[in-house]
Amino acid sequence: MTANNFNPIRYSGRWFEVASLKRGFSGQGQEDCHCTQGVYTFDMEKRAIQVDTFCVHGSPDGYITGIRGNVQCLSEGDLEKNETVLEKQEMIKEKCYLRFPTLPFIPKQPYDVIATDYDNFALVSGAKDRSFIQIYSRTPNPGPEFIEKYKFYLANFGYDPSKITDTPQDCQSMTDSHLSAMMSMSEMQQALTNQFPALELKRSVQFDPFTSVFDTLKKLVQLYFK
Repeated sequence: MTANNFNPIRYSGRWFEVASLKRGFSGQGQEDCHCTQGVYTFDMEKRAIQVDTFCVHGSPDGYITGIRGNVQCLSEGDLEKNETVLEKQEMIKEKCYLRFPTLPFIPKQPYDVIATDYDNFALVSGAKDRSFIQIYSRTPNPGPEFIEKYKFYLANFGYDPSKITDTPQDCQSMTDSHLSAMMSMSEMQQALTNQFPALELKRSVQFDPFTSVFDTLKKLVQLYFK
């Protein structure tokens, strides 16, 4: 369930993940992320938000991975068909989902902005249960009091503050213009849209069909970036 009167235009822009809980399907492959950021762009025609998310793996000097998704909210008619009892009680007016167009085999995931003031913080749930939550800030290092405040605020929604861990934002600072330049690079666009160039491997690579989709994706990423 997304905050009442959610304004996607005001929500757009750059957000820094400063703490998170990432378990289950939605959190696969993000365990060692540093400097996680999301850039949100509202598409007026499609009435959807394009989400470009990326992080640096292992350390501030690690390899970068990213993915592009789309957040779309249900129409009023569809909302009435899909709303839960709790959403009716709370008079929730928005219900949104995140999809990855270039990875259609990944099922849509809830994208719920639990609370935001648009200028400083946002609290985002990305799973049907309480296995995935992000604390966003408009600045990379808002301070421990900021992070602790919203960890304990999330306790009101059933989250255990002790299980929400800080996300290191220890990379070299980057201005919005430098970030835009990086995001526009062909290599980054290929990574975001899952369009990697051909690998010239000297031997075949074995994939286990019984592992999860994200284990396979992680192995592919390692081929390119390690």
